[in-house]
Amino acid sequence: MLPVALAATSCSTQRKSTASTPSAASNKKASGSPRFIDNISIKPADSSRRYGFAHANADRYAPGPSVHTATLIENSDPLQFKYSILLGTPVEDLTNGKMISFIEDWYGTRYKYGGSDKNGIDCSSFSQTFISTLYGLSLPRTSAQQFQNSRRLKKGELQEGDLVFFKTRGRKAGVSHVGVYLRNNKFVHASTSGGVMINDLDDTYYAAHYAGAGRIL
Repeated sequence: MLPVALAATSCSTQRKSTASTPSAASNKKASGSPRFIDNISIKPADSSRRYGFAHANADRYAPGPSVHTATLIENSDPLQFKYSILLGTPVEDLTNGKMISFIEDWYGTRYKYGGSDKNGIDCSSFSQTFISTLYGLSLPRTSAQQFQNSRRLKKGELQEGDLVFFKTRGRKAGVSHVGVYLRNNKFVHASTSGGVMINDLDDTYYAAHYAGAGRIL
C-alpha cells in the first residue's frame, strides 16, 4: 500500500456487535484446517495446501496464490464453504478466490490506531490495503478523506468493493470509521474491539451509526 502520512482522523472506538457476529471472528487464528460456526471443521483433501498470501516484509504486501474456487459445490474449496457461511451466500456463487484469500490472511489481525501491517492495522488502512491489493486503486489515508473522495451510493446500489462509512463519535462529529462492502449486506473492516472481521450492516451498532456508502472516484 502507498505510504501516506497519518492524519488526525482515522477510526474511533466501537463496540463489538453481537447481533450476527460469527464465531470465526476470533483474534487468534486456529492452525490447521479452518474451524468455524460452532467448531465445525472442514479438512481439505490435501492437508499440505496453504491459503492466503505471502509477505515480502512487514511493510510491503506481496500477493501469493489465491484459494481455488469452483462453481460446482462438490468441487468447492474448504475456504469457499467457510466464507459462504460467513457471508450467507451459496457456495457456488462465491468464486472470487483472491478476495477470499485476502480476507482469510488478514482475519483476526488486531486493531492498532495508525497501524498498517499484520502487527496491527486501523480501519482506513485496512480498506486502503484491500482496495489497493484487489483492485489496484489508491485511497486517501483516513476514513473521512475516503468518504470525501468517493461517490455517494444508496444501500441498494452497493457492490463488492464499495466503501461503507460510519459516524462512531456522534452524528455531528463526521465520518470516523470505514469498511469494505462484500455482499449480502456484509462488510469487512478493522474493528477496535475485534480486529479484522466481518459484520452485517443491520447489526444494531452499525445500523445506528451508518453514515452512508461510496464508490471510489
